[in-house]
Amino acid sequence: MAAGLSISLFTNQTCPIRVLAACFICLLLSLFHRDQRIIATCVALFFFIWGLYALTPWFSPVKSPASISNKVSGAPATVEGIVAGRPSVTADGSRVVVEVERIITENRIEPVCGLLLLSVSQGEVSLVKGDRIRFMTQIALPHRLGLPGEFDYPRYLAFQGITATGRVVSQQDIVMIRAAAEESVQRSIDIVARTLGDTIRQAVPDVRISSVLTALLLGDQKRIPENLADAYTRAGVTHILSISGFHVGIIAAFISLISLGILTRFESLALRWNVRRISVLIAIPSMVTYLFLTGNAPATARSVIMLVACAVALYVERETDAINTLLLAACFLIAINPVTLFDVSFQLSFISLWGIIVIVPVLTKRFTAAVPRRSLVFIQLLAASVAASCVTLIPVLHTFKVASLNGILANFLIVPLLGYGAVISGFCVLPLIVMAPNLSGILLWPSTKLIYLSNLIIEWFSALPVIHFTSVTSWDMMFFLLFMLIVTFVRSVRRRFALAAVVPLAAVMIHATEPPSTDGRLHVTMLSVGQAESMLLGLPDGSTMLVDGGGYLQDNGRDFGRRILLPALESLGIRRIDRLIITHDHPDHIGGLSFVVKNITVGECWTTSSTYSRLHHSDLRYALSDRKIPVRLLAAGDSITLESGVDFKVISPGHHVVRNDGDDIRNTNEDSLVFRVSFAEFSMLFTADAGFDAEREMISSGCDLGATVLKVGHHGSAYSTSEEFIDKVRPRIALISAGAGNKFGLPSERTIDLLKTKNIMVYRTDRDGTIELASDGKNLNVYTRYGPD
Repeated sequence: MAAGLSISLFTNQTCPIRVLAACFICLLLSLFHRDQRIIATCVALFFFIWGLYALTPWFSPVKSPASISNKVSGAPATVEGIVAGRPSVTADGSRVVVEVERIITENRIEPVCGLLLLSVSQGEVSLVKGDRIRFMTQIALPHRLGLPGEFDYPRYLAFQGITATGRVVSQQDIVMIRAAAEESVQRSIDIVARTLGDTIRQAVPDVRISSVLTALLLGDQKRIPENLADAYTRAGVTHILSISGFHVGIIAAFISLISLGILTRFESLALRWNVRRISVLIAIPSMVTYLFLTGNAPATARSVIMLVACAVALYVERETDAINTLLLAACFLIAINPVTLFDVSFQLSFISLWGIIVIVPVLTKRFTAAVPRRSLVFIQLLAASVAASCVTLIPVLHTFKVASLNGILANFLIVPLLGYGAVISGFCVLPLIVMAPNLSGILLWPSTKLIYLSNLIIEWFSALPVIHFTSVTSWDMMFFLLFMLIVTFVRSVRRRFALAAVVPLAAVMIHATEPPSTDGRLHVTMLSVGQAESMLLGLPDGSTMLVDGGGYLQDNGRDFGRRILLPALESLGIRRIDRLIITHDHPDHIGGLSFVVKNITVGECWTTSSTYSRLHHSDLRYALSDRKIPVRLLAAGDSITLESGVDFKVISPGHHVVRNDGDDIRNTNEDSLVFRVSFAEFSMLFTADAGFDAEREMISSGCDLGATVLKVGHHGSAYSTSEEFIDKVRPRIALISAGAGNKFGLPSERTIDLLKTKNIMVYRTDRDGTIELASDGKNLNVYTRYGPD
């Protein structure tokens, strides 16, 4: 079934339901046949076809004319609807999923349907599932930027049934029409979870402790500060923050032991029933309740299903098989919601437990009879830590490009402190802190001290080296899963070892036959970074040059380099930037550079004296200084011959440019570093945000402005790219970096019309996504393979 789902996802194709029905009939008929091979084939075929069909509701949804996705007008509208789920709180604000009921525009009420994701930029919201609310927002359709390796956000939302997005500043922009307009059991559970979370945060003001405690007990990881979450990731113990089988198992065992202790005190009950079996069953309602209390995450659901299956098996005296139990949980979750298979937390949760089930017995087999029983527990913990860390290495590198094996050692300290200590001590007092909130600080004191100590240990382990590797492909993932299937299900030892050895060799062979990274051509890539700008040059000899680094126009607390720029560079296989060029210091051009400088080797930095002086107190300036990156200041007339015959010539600004018109933003744009890169017969002019004034100065200077390709100035603004300037450059192709639907209306109609009248081919990131040019010095190829649609 997983194979069918994966093929359906990557091909964007599904099979008709009549094919699934035919396979089901074949499956029923095969049950009357004595040949087990026929039955096995029909079973496998049915589940495979089911996987191919299962994504039909997401790939071919029934579209209603009243869908919220059809109401995108570009103008603000008043939206009314029901809160559809538990709001989430992050460092960027809050997120609320709203089941839209109606839209009010110009005194006209229009009924609509569909789910809308409402982002609240500032603060938390006190909304609960079932509340009817009203707010004014500009309805938008989720879209991709069009970057290589970009997370498919629209598909992520579509898998949740969300078809539109909106944004408000704070909860003050949301009007409560009616609280509890729709009652439900989940609403009551959400209120309890919010009450518990608020009580913990009030009792523990230190956010670094309270956020970890709420993650451990309530599954709310999104409140953990970003730097602390990074520390847990680098230490290799981020799994402890996710409520999974470990947490649920501890809680289930704790409840069973308490129940057993109580039941055995009543002689009549002990004589009449098997209190051991009953104590196991008593834990089931608690586990299911805890599942919904913590948000019903895939890892938690997997552990609850497995533990319930084991509890039932123990009650009816059936043997339990770990792999079968794991597969039962996976099949159950995927059958209910097929897109769960593509949830990263689901994948890592199942793969880590899969590895533990398969590898731990092998690692501990030789020690079982040779070491004391107490030491065996230590060996089992070490084996589990090694198995989970190693088996998730390839999936984690494939998804996040960075992984840590520090958890093999860190788990010995963190698991007892948090897994046993903080979880049990915190879980025991959860009911009490609601009944006696004034005593919650005292009741939670043991948990907080354990978390405080854990955070100190985590900081130390996070300083250890981690693995950065960006070349793990989908082929590697396929070979990894094939390897796991072989070691799990191939019974013949000889055949298992033979096949297990062939799989890694095949993966190595594929990487060995990959084409070389350099092809003797000059590559220019305009990254689609929204309403910002960043360009990557790959020289014929393989060296790289990054021109600007994009960024957000306003400070929103998010790191552009971490979220957008560095992942894009890593997806392109960039491990070193030989030259970093800063054209000017506006946030939409330098916002992502600080993080990149801190995490990628940079050879040197080129910029102008005016730009470098304005960076005096910036984080980028400190990062350049801290990494001891040499800075070269450029001015008009400078000419540099790069490797492989590539020439770099500075056109603007001059050495002594002084502007005193009082407009700092305009002056900074006009002082942008403008340069021309040429390679044999190919040339390209980079104009950054230069406007009319800078263009007139460049024309009057008499320098050669002719270029095959023009990077249009200031995102296609109406105040740059004059007709006189175009006539001097005479480009065949023009590139524009602009964000889709940006509020500035860029690129301007004037600029686009001018370029069209000059018969210049225009490529835009807002429509074409990332644009790549490749030239051998004579011929020119243009690629737009990362389109945003």
